[in-house]
Amino acid sequence: MNSEKLGFALRPSVFSAPEIEDASGLLDREGRVVAVFIPDGRGGLEAIEVASIILAVTKRIYAGSGVIRLLEHDLTLLLRRVQTIQAFSSNRLILGVGTGTPGPRPRSSVTAMLQRLEELKKTFHVFPLGVEPPELYVATLKSGIARRSVGVADGLLLNFCSPQHARGLIETVKRQMAAPVEFAAYLKIFYSSKSDETARRLLVQEFLNYDTTGPYHEMFMQDGTAGAISEFRNSDDWKHNPVPVPKELLRVSLANPSDDELHRYVQSFRQAGVTLPVPYPYFPADESTEFKRDTVKRILELA
Repeated sequence: MNSEKLGFALRPSVFSAPEIEDASGLLDREGRVVAVFIPDGRGGLEAIEVASIILAVTKRIYAGSGVIRLLEHDLTLLLRRVQTIQAFSSNRLILGVGTGTPGPRPRSSVTAMLQRLEELKKTFHVFPLGVEPPELYVATLKSGIARRSVGVADGLLLNFCSPQHARGLIETVKRQMAAPVEFAAYLKIFYSSKSDETARRLLVQEFLNYDTTGPYHEMFMQDGTAGAISEFRNSDDWKHNPVPVPKELLRVSLANPSDDELHRYVQSFRQAGVTLPVPYPYFPADESTEFKRDTVKRILELA
């Protein structure tokens, strides 16, 4: 069995509350899993609150947001929430932050977010003895925000990119690192117990969703995946007919992978310099709890 460490992502809109609690127990017993990230959406369950529940029902793993939009949070209240969770969890909280939708001036949004994060870090000194600052992760797509986050964050969190994109960003950051930084990456994997076609359609739809966001479209252009995505956008055939997923997209994500495909996929990110691969499974809305649980166990065996 591979002995290298792993993270894991549990999305509340994919896993129900009981399923998240059950999966957290599995992950806590798997020694290689060191962190659970909770992606935060605009609605539904809130990531930090979900993380607090995970920390309450586990003994070893770290857990936290992946990521919250820091500029939308009141720092005083956020500080109190972090302090409370750290006090009750043996200091196992992760605070993952990002800008959210950057708007027309993305550089200004990044600057404002990093300034807010610096302000938050300065307030951690008020924590009482025994309560420590959380591990801080910053979501990044481009080398610019990655470089600016060095020295502020404990880790960087990449999303929906190829190993080649990850390698370029990591090599750029390493040239200016004065201290170690964790390089984490979401590895999105789409599953369905019904058919491979269902899993592939979930994959295609996710690419199309992300491609509507400027920074992701730009990354897809650089990554050589934008052309394949545009073919799906220009035709609805994939919604009704068998879906051949282009190899360009399979570098970034997988659908109902075989054991060998899953293992090679995770290793491709490790070889690119990702120190914490974070498998991030998706399922159809009507998928069974049993299949989800079995899939989590299978990922842990093969990743």
